[in-house]
Amino acid sequence: MEWIKCHNRHLIDATPLSSIVYCSILSTAFVGSLYVLVPAKVRALDRDHPIHIQRRALATLIVCGGAILSYPWLFCSKQGQSQEQSLGSIPSEFSFWKLIFLPSYSLSVLLHTAILYTGSFVATLLKVYEHRLKSAAQGKPTKPYLNDVVQWIRQISLQQFLGPVHSTGQKWINLRNYVIAPWTEEVIFRGCMVPRLLACGMSNNAASWTAPMFFGFAHVHHAFMRWKRGENKMSMIALQTAFQFTYTSLFGSYVSYALIRTGSVPAVTLSHAFCNFMGLPDFSFFQQTHVLYNHRSTLVAAYLAGILGFVSLFYSDKLLPLPPRLVV
Repeated sequence: MEWIKCHNRHLIDATPLSSIVYCSILSTAFVGSLYVLVPAKVRALDRDHPIHIQRRALATLIVCGGAILSYPWLFCSKQGQSQEQSLGSIPSEFSFWKLIFLPSYSLSVLLHTAILYTGSFVATLLKVYEHRLKSAAQGKPTKPYLNDVVQWIRQISLQQFLGPVHSTGQKWINLRNYVIAPWTEEVIFRGCMVPRLLACGMSNNAASWTAPMFFGFAHVHHAFMRWKRGENKMSMIALQTAFQFTYTSLFGSYVSYALIRTGSVPAVTLSHAFCNFMGLPDFSFFQQTHVLYNHRSTLVAAYLAGILGFVSLFYSDKLLPLPPRLVV
């Protein structure tokens, strides 16, 4: 398999316009497959219905497979090409089909992502603390604090992965959220797009901010689905879509930069799956009826500490390793 080590062609073959067109085609194909390859009667089902998940997964996997197989044919230099002809080559670490799975890279990116959720972790610890206080007040025996923390986390994880006892489709929901969606989206929107943008001469920062735009726009079609189902008023749909576009673009920018720093698609896929598991921060503790209302100052400080820690380590090689042949 000579094409495993892919070196992108000379810069003349990778202009900014051709790279943008390529990314646009990929993004359109990814979203379009959800309509063209998924029958209308299946699309009418709830998005968490097993059949709906299976057909959407098949559609995106077909596009993902096509992108992987076509990339070397479209962009990779032929064996024996002279060094002068390969001046536009980017490091082989970016050959997404040569999936680099280095535990140190994957775990370091995961840890860096987890720092952003410091507030959520502190909230969990405080919920355990409040639960212990309530149990003690009722005269119930309490276990060691660490045991309660482990039990609480286990309970949350079981609810997340198993769902309702009678939910037969929960395994498909988990497979979509933590395996299929993270992998296909990272291969398409990071593994395919980021190397193309870098090869056309974009800087690391420019590529990190450009690739997520396609990722964000790929989620705009949800607005059409909400409108068609009559879920909300147009003003609310527009607000939801703008919010979704913003946070998906910001997340996409982060994992794009993480891919540039590590050269590892598995690392950013793991980060993506982790974020899907954690979800968005829960700020309901500002409500007076919330069990953590009295700890709101502590939680605000924890969230701010997480953000500051995340940002301070962003340009450090402590958690985002820098491949020797890649210059930031």
